[in-house]
Amino acid sequence: MRSWKTALAVSIITVLASPLAYASSLQIAPVTVEMPATSATSSLYLKNTSSTPLKAQIRVFRWSQVNGEDKLEPATGIVASPPMATVPANKEFTVRLVRTSKEPVAAEETYRIIVDQLPDNTTGAAKLGVSMAFRFSIPVFVLSPKATKPALTWSYGKRNGKTYITAVNDGDRRVRVSELKIGSAKSKQVTLAPGLAGYVLARSSMSWVAPSSVQTGSAPLLITAQGDQGAINAEASASAAR
Repeated sequence: MRSWKTALAVSIITVLASPLAYASSLQIAPVTVEMPATSATSSLYLKNTSSTPLKAQIRVFRWSQVNGEDKLEPATGIVASPPMATVPANKEFTVRLVRTSKEPVAAEETYRIIVDQLPDNTTGAAKLGVSMAFRFSIPVFVLSPKATKPALTWSYGKRNGKTYITAVNDGDRRVRVSELKIGSAKSKQVTLAPGLAGYVLARSSMSWVAPSSVQTGSAPLLITAQGDQGAINAEASASAAR
């Protein structure tokens, strides 16, 4: 059974009418794509729940993390076919994902598929001056059978007057972090992210800004979260945030 995903973001380009309630009629499955290195193809399914056709643009980006932040750049290792789609009313449409790179996969390769539901300029909303576009961001992981397990090391440090909590992943597979909380002997535990906090990609690092209520010194901060393999309970040592 497919797990369908609703829009992650809504971009309202122009609004000249009174605010109305709109929802995306496009759904996507799966919510995460895992492609073994031994397989060159995978599929993404677009579902139109409306009574009229819709158009979508599909783009592939290489996903990396630089200085603790996510970075997207146009990808060449994976292509989406077709890059533009018209999904009939109340129908599904299949997009093929093809790995074109012939390079062997050591650490896990990571991509993001960005699917934009394009606005329909013929609708009543558009005629009233409302132009909207819905966007989906789907993570894609190319798996290596020889990849080492993820291994997180946590630290914290000051940068530009803010305290950053940083997780460094020295393994070859990503870690999905949710329900991220921090605390110390000087302050109560606070929640950085009640849901998905983000991913720490293979051989990369990810940083989060700690609330000002978290008091730091030389003592470690206590980290609790949920990861792919279960609960995360760790200490973040004081050092320069990476």
